[in-house]
Amino acid sequence: MRVGEFSTEKLGTFRLTQTPWDWTSIPLNRESIGKNGDTNTIQYKSFQAVENEFDVVFNDDGKSEAGDLVCLKDIDDSTIKLCLVHCKGAVDGQISGEIVNFYTVCGQAQKSITVKHLGMTRLYNDLKRRHEIWVREGYSRFLKGDMKQLSYFKEKARRSKLQFEVVIVQPGGSKASLSSDILKLLATTELFLKKTTQGDLRVVVSP
Repeated sequence: MRVGEFSTEKLGTFRLTQTPWDWTSIPLNRESIGKNGDTNTIQYKSFQAVENEFDVVFNDDGKSEAGDLVCLKDIDDSTIKLCLVHCKGAVDGQISGEIVNFYTVCGQAQKSITVKHLGMTRLYNDLKRRHEIWVREGYSRFLKGDMKQLSYFKEKARRSKLQFEVVIVQPGGSKASLSSDILKLLATTELFLKKTTQGDLRVVVSP
């Protein structure tokens, strides 16, 4: 999931990584793929970035979501990876130094600890239920993979170590001009995730 350049800022005793992506042609406030698979959106750009890194990518956008994208990867015989991608459109569709761009998405990232702590069986049941609602309407939530693969990860999780990662995607922030207040907010989110889940945080912004 290492797309484009990245830089590292130090806050306190831990590191915060910002990864800039090129958002050319994508409206910065157009967030959701939707049921019809809108490709000119922040979520679809995010899917394209992670597609080759994961075995399953699930569009969980909506009420009670685990993340906009739920991604799973088979690491080795005893390890799987769960990655939750949280996307948020930019205020007024513009790149700015506004910290408000990050409040909601950081809150979503922090709430991700519930998904990790409830475990893969609960996540599987929730995703299955939400997928079946779409299937009855003629749509699929799977951007990559299927129910059989999702079931495989549920069963493997019973005997495997779970690596956990959260990705924040906010094109309204610029790598070149993230304020100290924004960096502190992101650093606080990273530290919270590390302490409560041993998980990693990736932050995606504009150049």
